[in-house]
Amino acid sequence: MGRFHAARLSENKTAEFVGCFDIDDAKSAALSKEYRVKKFEDIDSLRKEIEAVSIAVPTTLHFEVASMFLEAGVAVLLEKPIAADLESAKKLVELSESKKVLLQIGHSERFNPAFLAVKDGISDPKFIEIHRLAPFKGRGVDVPVIFDLMIHDLDLIMALTGSVPEKIEAAGVAVITNTVDIANARLSFPNGCVANVTASRISVKEMRKLRVFQRSGYTSIDMATREAEQFIVAEHNDADYKKSSMFNRLSLQDGRAVVRKKIDIPSGDNLRFEISSFLEAVRGAHPAAISGRDGYNVLVVATEIERRCAEYLKRI
Repeated sequence: MGRFHAARLSENKTAEFVGCFDIDDAKSAALSKEYRVKKFEDIDSLRKEIEAVSIAVPTTLHFEVASMFLEAGVAVLLEKPIAADLESAKKLVELSESKKVLLQIGHSERFNPAFLAVKDGISDPKFIEIHRLAPFKGRGVDVPVIFDLMIHDLDLIMALTGSVPEKIEAAGVAVITNTVDIANARLSFPNGCVANVTASRISVKEMRKLRVFQRSGYTSIDMATREAEQFIVAEHNDADYKKSSMFNRLSLQDGRAVVRKKIDIPSGDNLRFEISSFLEAVRGAHPAAISGRDGYNVLVVATEIERRCAEYLKRI
């Protein structure tokens, strides 16, 4: 993952890519040579020369590494999840807030071009359904699928609803590995919204689809192909109705119509948009898109889903 971050940092012209560090000296040397940046010998020397850092290390090291930079006043972009456990995650959030140092969590699907294109049009979701299915790849099997895959969608759901769920129901099954390989969760939110989310790492075909229903219409996003479309309830004199053809609308008996809109998706990829947003936040243009507290809240929900899946496994 670190080499992808390095590639995107080198492309961004709004900041200087100072250097890199990896405990594998060969990897560090290769990145240093490829991007013509300084190879640091340790974290301590690195943090003394920079204002911001992108951290892509194993989750078990998130707290140790991120806290070193936050203590030094260095803004941090930290890969998801925020930490390996809730206690460490809480300490990182408290450290960031007490030091007033930027901490952004790398839930990169928030920057999926298709999601970016439609998120502002989703104002009051009533029902959300997400499927994230993947073929078995043999990696990440030391953790349940909740932390491997589902955590992406928990962040998206909480971003769309703007809140944490007040009720969580979940079930999961271990099929190939010793941890949960397929899981389903139903989340109920204070505003009445219900979200149904399924994640699997043992599917035949890949699927990453998000569907959102609200009073004004329905939004469908394919996160894998980066395509999106909306079905909007429109009056005959609405701009959306006038722009639509007869083949892309369904008339209703009350004079309104359901209009199908194809969404224009911005070019680019998740990581490029994520790093650009982080650097803008470092310069003070806006707060972190996904704050440390956001990352902590997602981890709280994921941990509760894992607990409920474990209880379910004991019963079957």
